[in-house]
Amino acid sequence: MDFVIIANAWDAAIDNPTSKHQIALELVKQGHRVLWVEGAGMRKPSLESPADRGRMAERIRKTLRGSEEVMRNIWRIAPLIISLPKWDLIRNINDIIYNSAICSAIRDDNFNNPILINFMPTIPGVMTAFEGFSVYYCVDRWDAFGMYDSALMARLDKDCCRNADMVIASSKDLFERCIKLNPKTYLVTHGVDYKHFAASLNSQLHFRPADLPDGKVIGFIGLISEWVNQDLIVKLAQALADSHIVLIGKADVQVDRLKREPNIHILGPRLFRELPAYVAAFDVGIIPFVVNNLTRAVNPIKLKEMLSAGCPVVSTDLPEVAELSFNSEGKYRNKCSYVAIGKSEDEFIKLVKERVDYPLTIDQKQLISMNMKNETWEEKVKQILGLIETAKQQQS
Repeated sequence: MDFVIIANAWDAAIDNPTSKHQIALELVKQGHRVLWVEGAGMRKPSLESPADRGRMAERIRKTLRGSEEVMRNIWRIAPLIISLPKWDLIRNINDIIYNSAICSAIRDDNFNNPILINFMPTIPGVMTAFEGFSVYYCVDRWDAFGMYDSALMARLDKDCCRNADMVIASSKDLFERCIKLNPKTYLVTHGVDYKHFAASLNSQLHFRPADLPDGKVIGFIGLISEWVNQDLIVKLAQALADSHIVLIGKADVQVDRLKREPNIHILGPRLFRELPAYVAAFDVGIIPFVVNNLTRAVNPIKLKEMLSAGCPVVSTDLPEVAELSFNSEGKYRNKCSYVAIGKSEDEFIKLVKERVDYPLTIDQKQLISMNMKNETWEEKVKQILGLIETAKQQQS
């Protein structure tokens, strides 16, 4: 089958592949072709922002290149739209631009009756105009982001749900919201590149990265953004002063208070291929998210990546993480738990300390990793394809 996927920038896959990229890559592995459409227009850009100006310039360059094969059986287009999502007229114009660009690429690249998978809530009109089978893939509570217009995003998200032939939600929270709008809504949680991270358990394949501090390491991987509880990280660093807290990922918020703590190390982003070596050196991984409407709907990919590498994880009280957690009572070394939930800041710190004080054996790490072997992107994409095939048959 052929697919049209509307998502974020394809180049983001270089150092931080999202669920969208993983699904596209797996579709190709399973013999399908993908037209990747770079969406935009989630918010009004700022001309005063160097980052926004750089993104706009790069967008223009990509648009001028037209449809290009970025890797075997994946083509990319980046339609040049007007990033003013607040205005109905502008969104209608953008729909026309998207539809025209998609139709041209489908024709030029000889796509045959492609299936649309849309991850972007700002273009419900594109889904309405698409002539083939359409899927809205909901991965976030778009109305809960501080950077977006909450009321607008809630309305557009609902429109996408209603306009789709089928909806896939990545968490129970999203599923429960979407199914009220579209009865053909299905839950598919995120997968993991299991082999990539499980290989870290082989000491001959991975060596401790030189930029990691010596000693006990409490690790975090992911974007340091509005949902990361910096106060909790600082409190953790002060309570476990003899351990190092290593944060790997880009920061899009101010992190000055983190930098003031001598045992907090902000390393910045690392390439995806390098991550297993870092996770292998973690004594414990953490998911220190603020608990709010946004994070209650999150199904964190990094959770399964750390577990695949045999790394125990302590998280704040997130529903999707709790699905994989065990009762945290009792001494850690006498438990089989590999995911623990801190329902308060003090409990979070206590659970992290227990895991630092009682490091795991290689056999225990292998046991943690094995729990993730059926959570691969391969299995998730097979599930998605099965749901699409069933829904298409019911539709005909």
